Amino acid sequence: PRGDAALLRAFIRMMDLKGLYRQGWLKRGVPEARAESVADHSFGTALLALLLAEHLGQTPDFAGLNPQRALEMALVHELGEVYVGDITPVDGVSKEEKYQREREAFIRVVEGLPNRERLINLWEDFEAGTSPEARFIRQLDRLEMGIQAALLKVEGYDRMEEFLESAHRTVTQPDLKALLSLAEHQAQGDLSI
Repeated sequence: PRGDAALLRAFIRMMDLKGLYRQGWLKRGVPEARAESVADHSFGTALLALLLAEHLGQTPDFAGLNPQRALEMALVHELGEVYVGDITPVDGVSKEEKYQREREAFIRVVEGLPNRERLINLWEDFEAGTSPEARFIRQLDRLEMGIQAALLKVEGYDRMEEFLESAHRTVTQPDLKALLSLAEHQAQGDLSI
């Protein structure tokens, strides 16, 4: 059926994220063999959502959180990068321009899918950052990056502090902040997990 071809085409495009490495790590000397792909990052963010959504949905920060919607958002939040790549803050692209490029790319990725409007709504919700799910996943997005930076720091990679500082600026919910601090303390050799 025609719908199957569109689904397969979209899925194959999405899987391109397996080979798109997170540029922040590469720019700081982490080799591709150790750097996360964008797919790795999305998987990590989705796993954090799976592990934390039910409990944190009961907190004031994320009251009313729908765990299923949060998980879906975690899985799709980087799909625009299929066509535009991993744009980092040092690339000189304004927030508006980045949003526009990624939105157009996201729409191309989900072209032909029967649930494309719902997927676009999920991505736009994440970008707006106002729903409980979007606020949650935006913090998990940075928490995942912060944990990764802490692990890379343990392995001896330099310049991980800026990632940890960035994570601390975004990760404000107390339970998530505690997880980030725990990962950071491990990186400083204070404890083993």
